[in-house]
Amino acid sequence: MEFEVTTGMGTRVRFTIERDEHSVHQVFAHIVPPGEKNEKRVLCTGWRVSRTGRGFAEGVNASGELIDVARDDWEKMLALREDLRDRDNLEDIHLVRVHSRGNRLTIDGYTLSARVDRVTWHKIEHCMEEVDSSENDELLEGDHFIGWVVKPGMESEVERILDVKSAKRVTA
Repeated sequence: MEFEVTTGMGTRVRFTIERDEHSVHQVFAHIVPPGEKNEKRVLCTGWRVSRTGRGFAEGVNASGELIDVARDDWEKMLALREDLRDRDNLEDIHLVRVHSRGNRLTIDGYTLSARVDRVTWHKIEHCMEEVDSSENDELLEGDHFIGWVVKPGMESEVERILDVKSAKRVTA
């Protein structure tokens, strides 16, 4: 996946989302360093704010270089990278049992074993409900849990939509 973005100085920078040496999706900037002719691929590690002689500068941190791009452009690239990473989780996705009992709220159900991409989430969202065991003043049994669980009775529907492998299904 490739993006071309204009920096605050009017320079065009090419960004790509591709797998690194560990097969993890990352954002890379393809820049031509000052005084060089060949493009260099550098890993982008996040958003950075730096103090300069003229005040503060912010942009994408790319192996020590600060690339002055709009924050919205960076966040769009990150969202796409996260979707690609989350899509990788679908290969081994399954439901995991969660249990938490407190003086006000009991959570006893299933959650997903990993995050899923947005397209997949929209397919199962109607089967999920958000819970937060911190509503309890006192935890009586289990662990604290904050997140999404499958609504009771919807487990087989979620497993069907996610195409969970039969060996990992919690329903028959």
